[in-house]
Amino acid sequence: MNFMIVLAIVVCMVALVVTLMLTQAVDPDYEKNKNIAKLSFIYIALIPLVAVVIALIWIFI
Repeated sequence: MNFMIVLAIVVCMVALVVTLMLTQAVDPDYEKNKNIAKLSFIYIALIPLVAVVIALIWIFI
């Protein structure tokens, strides 16, 4: 149980650091539609995938 809590905290911290690093970069070719597509991919695909991986770790450990 403690392992999963620590893992969740580590994932959140890594996500925060990556987000802050990406928001500092200035993109002269900013396209709103392309950015929305990337964010949609993150929310629709990656978050459930991470949840499944964490669930599998929880079950098998």
